[in-house]
Amino acid sequence: MDDIGIIELFWQRSEDALAECKTKFGGYCRMIAKNILYNDSDADECVNDALFRTWNAIPPEKPLHLKAFLAKIT
Repeated sequence: MDDIGIIELFWQRSEDALAECKTKFGGYCRMIAKNILYNDSDADECVNDALFRTWNAIPPEKPLHLKAFLAKIT
């Protein structure tokens, strides 16, 4: 699914948005978190927190670049 479709799922408050986001960007966010935290379990929790915060941020935010938005939150 493309970024626009994922953002639309967030706007519809569909929990599928989280699953699609994790599928597409979970590894990317985990890499960022692991490079900062140097711990696998902490990195996994950080990704979950980032997805939760993304859920709370969209809406009202409507990011142009979802990957960069997630990276910043992570």
